[in-house]
Amino acid sequence: MSELSVLVILGVIIALILIYAVRLRVVPVPCGRKARNEIISYLPREACRVTDFGSGWGDLVISIARARPDITVTGIELSPLPYAVSRIRARINQLENLFLIRADFRKIDRDPGDVVVCFLDPRVMADVGDVLNQRMAPGGIVISRAFAIPGWQAFGEIPMQSGSDMLYLYRIGSHLPG
Repeated sequence: MSELSVLVILGVIIALILIYAVRLRVVPVPCGRKARNEIISYLPREACRVTDFGSGWGDLVISIARARPDITVTGIELSPLPYAVSRIRARINQLENLFLIRADFRKIDRDPGDVVVCFLDPRVMADVGDVLNQRMAPGGIVISRAFAIPGWQAFGEIPMQSGSDMLYLYRIGSHLPG
């Protein structure tokens, strides 16, 4: 492969990331091992359905599916490059309990399950709240890394041991003040 071909491929990759970063108002950020393990520790002990809004490169959903084969895990990602990478990684890992969907979490009409995890830009968190108010059943749990959902009351705000972020924990039905 010539140097020009490599540069063209890199240019296309960078352009895709930039276009979707502007369109979605977020840049896909990898999730480190310690942070993944910490988030996994807050999942319910019983079998459940977990959805990651903005699953990016697949780090968290693959780790959850690997650590908890009793859990059905769905990753929703709109940006094509991180989605493609996560699909490849999921196929390599052969995880029967992991499903990946290329879609905008705001537009996909589906039950998000028992637990929603997210690590999204703060400008998108109001959209997360709107979607979950409409689609998530009472008793469902939301775990948001780093950013609170505007207007929601967390039952836990926990400093992450793996870094300077906070985990915001919500329960649908008791998440609104008052």
